[in-house]
Amino acid sequence: MAYQIIPLSIQATDNIACPHCHQDIINWQEEQYIQPCEHTLFIAMDIGFEYITDEFEQTMQKTVDELHANDDVVNMFEEISLSTYPNYLILKSDLGAAGYSRYIGLTV
Repeated sequence: MAYQIIPLSIQATDNIACPHCHQDIINWQEEQYIQPCEHTLFIAMDIGFEYITDEFEQTMQKTVDELHANDDVVNMFEEISLSTYPNYLILKSDLGAAGYSRYIGLTV
């Protein structure tokens, strides 16, 4: 397994900061609440991607377009976990809807 998952015990409306540079990656005070830093590989939910670097997408089995076209039958976390990217962290938080999560991939 090339990734380490870190479950966050936070509310769905809490900001999420990068553990490396401490920039808020999810910042609800901003109109554009997605604020990736230089360590961010992707920001995804069980229903699709909000942000992804080309570098990370190239290591996945399917493209983001393919995943989004079939988002009703695709398990996004499973697809992320199949990536061949060599060592990364996944911050996992509650999305605020029952059974849904947000995943933030970061370099180590």
